[in-house]
Amino acid sequence: MSEPVLDIDGLGVHFGRRARRQALSGATLRVAPGEAVGIIGESGAGKSTLARAVLGLAPVSAGTVRVLGRDVARLSRRERREFGRSGLVQYVFQDPLRSLDPDRTVEAAVAEPLQLQGELSRAEIAEAVRRQFLAVELDESLLGRFSAQLSGGQRQRVAIARALVAGPRLLILDEPVSALDSANRVRILRLLQRLRATTDVTLLFISHDLGSVAGITDRTIVLYRGRIVEDGPTAQVVTAPEHPYTRLLVGSAPTLRSGPVDGTERARLRAELLVP
Repeated sequence: MSEPVLDIDGLGVHFGRRARRQALSGATLRVAPGEAVGIIGESGAGKSTLARAVLGLAPVSAGTVRVLGRDVARLSRRERREFGRSGLVQYVFQDPLRSLDPDRTVEAAVAEPLQLQGELSRAEIAEAVRRQFLAVELDESLLGRFSAQLSGGQRQRVAIARALVAGPRLLILDEPVSALDSANRVRILRLLQRLRATTDVTLLFISHDLGSVAGITDRTIVLYRGRIVEDGPTAQVVTAPEHPYTRLLVGSAPTLRSGPVDGTERARLRAELLVP
């Protein structure tokens, strides 16, 4: 079997020195090359903390996080900088306006990962940026614009182009559609479906909305209060959820079932969650 792109074993993350707050506990997760995995949970469940741990930016208190065989939590500052410049792991933020430099054209923003790698000529970088623009369904006429001159959906596609242009092995998408209106949300999700079909990049799709990832991911991980409470094929998690919290999530996504969870069932599921 090929080596997993991401191998997390017994991960624990705590914040604070005196009153330590547990953000993740005992998280174990392995992601194979080319796999698309959804990380689902409400705000504060530990989703973004897990993503930061993968990037080597969270204070790991237990366990290991290996990305392409390297324990990122134990890299030196220089090694982490070099690993970041390699472009092997890329991150797409929730808010594309804040993630793009307002003083640079979007062409310059997308070109930056290739410039950091230092392997291509200026002409080769320009051509790679142009091709990537077309791949995310952006017109070349937008290359010279600044992020503030684009719509929210266009900005998020620029952010995705920037993440993909250097050919990453792992792409982390942190709530990539939650800041968009419904029309742009659908367009970005369809774009991600197409990219899945045409590239071999491994995806980690973080969201609080199970419906957003149902049509994109092979497998879904459910986080609740810093712990993984369910892990299985997405179709199975959607149609036959086992944990009461997962059943609440499915019931809150009307597109995944005939109707929302009624008040009685919701109260029963919440009562189950209170049982140790």
